[in-house]
Amino acid sequence: MTSIDTQSDSYIAEISDKLLEARRTSTGLTAFPGELPTTLEAAYKIQDRSISKIDDEIVGWKIGGISPDLQEKLNAVRLCGPIFKKMVKYTDGSEPLKMPIFKDGYSAYEVEYIMELGDTSHLPATGITEEQIRSVVTRVFIGFEMASTPIQNANKIGSMAIISDFGINEGCIIGPEIKDWKNVDLFDIDISIDIDGNVFGPTKAKPGFVGAYGAVKFLIEHMKANGKELPVGTLASTGAITGVHDINVGVGSKADVEFAGLGKFSMELVSNG
Repeated sequence: MTSIDTQSDSYIAEISDKLLEARRTSTGLTAFPGELPTTLEAAYKIQDRSISKIDDEIVGWKIGGISPDLQEKLNAVRLCGPIFKKMVKYTDGSEPLKMPIFKDGYSAYEVEYIMELGDTSHLPATGITEEQIRSVVTRVFIGFEMASTPIQNANKIGSMAIISDFGINEGCIIGPEIKDWKNVDLFDIDISIDIDGNVFGPTKAKPGFVGAYGAVKFLIEHMKANGKELPVGTLASTGAITGVHDINVGVGSKADVEFAGLGKFSMELVSNG
C-alpha cells in the first residue's frame, strides 16, 4: 500500500473538497473521505482550507474535547471549530427553534455556556490565568451547540475527523444573557435537557480550567500559537455540560433545555437538505 503524505497540499485540498461537497449536498458519508490525518497540524490545515472556501463570517468558535485515547499522543485535551454567522440563532425562549442537521450523517445535542470575548490581544501566549480569562469575558449566555456532520459515526472515528470537518459544528443557540454574570456562580446552576421525553441532568457545569474557563484559555492560546486574532465580540461555545447526546438523534427530535433560574429554550431538529 502506498503511503499518503497527510501534510501535502494535494491531500489537504482533496479531503477538504470532499467534506465541503458532502455538506453542500447533504450527503451522508459512511467513512472519513480518505486517509485520516495523523497529526493535529494536518487536521487543522483541512479545517483552515475549508474555512477559506466558505463565504461567511466566523463569529465564534466551538470548543470540544479530544478523545481520551488520543490526548497523550497528541499532547492536547481540547479542539475547536468555527461558528459561522449564518449558523447562529438567538432566542428568548418564547418559541421553539428549528435546528438543521445532516439527516444521513451524525448529530448530537450539546448544552453549553456561550461566552463573548473582549480584547484578548494583550494576554500572554501561554499560562493565561483564570483571573485574566474572567477579565476578557464581556458577556455570558445560556446556550447550545448543534453538532452535526455528514460523516456517520464521526464520534467513533475520532477527533481527527471532527477537527477536519469544522469541529462538526452545525449551529449555535444564543439564549438569554446572564446579567451581572460575575456575581453569579455559574458552576452551581442546575442544568438539564429533555430529549424526546428522556431527561439528562440536572448537572452542574465543571468549574475552573476543567470547564468553561479552560475552554476559553485553550481557544485564546490556540489562536495565538497559530498567529490568528480573535476579534472583539468573538463567541466561545465552551463545551458540553450535560454530555454529548447522540442516541437516536434525528430529524423530528425535540429537546427542551433549562438552566435553573437563568432561562430555558426549546428546539426541533429538521433536515438541512
